Amino acid sequence: MGVHLAEALRETIRVQDGRIPLLDRHLARLAAGGCDRETLEAARRSAERAARAWAESYGRMALVVSTGGEASAEVSARPSVIDVPGGPRVALVLAPEPQLPPGAAKPADRSQWDRVFERVTGAADVAILVSETGLLMDTTHATLWIRTGARLLTPPSPPALAGVSRGVVLDRAAALGYEAAETPLLPAHLDSADEVILTTAVAGARAVRGRGGPAADALTAEFARLFAGGA
Repeated sequence: MGVHLAEALRETIRVQDGRIPLLDRHLARLAAGGCDRETLEAARRSAERAARAWAESYGRMALVVSTGGEASAEVSARPSVIDVPGGPRVALVLAPEPQLPPGAAKPADRSQWDRVFERVTGAADVAILVSETGLLMDTTHATLWIRTGARLLTPPSPPALAGVSRGVVLDRAAALGYEAAETPLLPAHLDSADEVILTTAVAGARAVRGRGGPAADALTAEFARLFAGGA
């Protein structure tokens, strides 16, 4: 393979009944991170082979593309960190701006997020990264959304990862009766929001504990529809 990436890339992917419902979105994200066509086809084959071999209804796949373009996929039954009874808890943490690959793709090395999360382990399920200037940048494990009226707002990417679930919400929000957009956000916006929602490509949408409402319900149902094979 002719590709050479500055760093290895990782996609965390939902497997449903031997299928990968959002695979094309994951491959598009790898392409934005620098993968060429040959590498993407190798990643597709590896992912589809691993999904077919997985016997359970639900699976969580880690699809990794090395710096030389080699793809590998492993599936486990591990749930998403936001799939928590009663909803995930969040905590604000002052953190350096994440250093991302091209296209705000997800690097295989999670250490910069893990170091932040270590500061809230046991007290929260997800940490929200706050910049030195007081802006909400991203979270350690999911895409952050706040609802204000009919608007669903998320921090700009970069510094936020250009996650697959983020793209789903940006694309599908209007059909659900909401306007989704990137915008700079402050902790005060989080406090005053009508709802606070986290999304991942594995779990779909989950309301932060005590901060749910109609948008979280609508997004949860939409992701469930997509996972079941809806277009």
